[in-house]
Amino acid sequence: MNLKEIIGIKNNSIISIVGCGGKTTLMYLLANELKTDNKVLVSTTTKIFSPTKDEVDYLAIGENEYNSMKVNMKNGVYAYGKSISKENKLIGIEKEFIKTLTKDFKYILLESDGSKRKPIKGWNDTEPVICKETNLTIGVMTVESLGLEINDDNVHRVCEFNSLTNSFPGEIININHFLKVIFNNGGLFKYSKGERILFLNKIEKIDENNLKLLIKGIIKRNEKDKLLDKIVYGSLKNKIYNKII
Repeated sequence: MNLKEIIGIKNNSIISIVGCGGKTTLMYLLANELKTDNKVLVSTTTKIFSPTKDEVDYLAIGENEYNSMKVNMKNGVYAYGKSISKENKLIGIEKEFIKTLTKDFKYILLESDGSKRKPIKGWNDTEPVICKETNLTIGVMTVESLGLEINDDNVHRVCEFNSLTNSFPGEIININHFLKVIFNNGGLFKYSKGERILFLNKIEKIDENNLKLLIKGIIKRNEKDKLLDKIVYGSLKNKIYNKII
């Protein structure tokens, strides 16, 4: 099964992707699976590195370019942002503007969170930035964060992470911390809308026994909290995907 089938993408989906360790990769992989016979928009409500020609078919920067581009739109993956920064990052569109784009695209995929390329994070009051039209929120977590020390090198927003997980700098990230990031208020699915899907990425970075323990813990906690509609684990790098529920 490919990614869109495992996740179960519905027509006219507006997808917000949050978390750490694979958001951008998941967005482009999914968009390129969906583009057959469809127009797909990828963008961000924060900022991401400007897409390459391998990742998208069309790129529009600013409203004028977008208006010119949509005159004769073909099926494919379109990237749209307000501007490109001097760091070559695509500056995203305002979340209030998303509704105006729905008439032009069958699918809209938005990276709605930032992690400074670190494997795990805490969230401040302004994060994630999810538009109200979202009908599917995908939370990405990378299992490679297990066993790492809680410090500024490994954790984005250490203070917020410590508060969320009742932890301290210097501790080693364990399954209990991981579960708190997913399920606690103010964690991965804060401000989420629509269906909630957890994607566990980089399973090649963890041994089988620890992966089983992690999945068992997630299932048990979800039976209690009923937060997640679907749990998927795999490797975006190797294009391996498995669905639990």
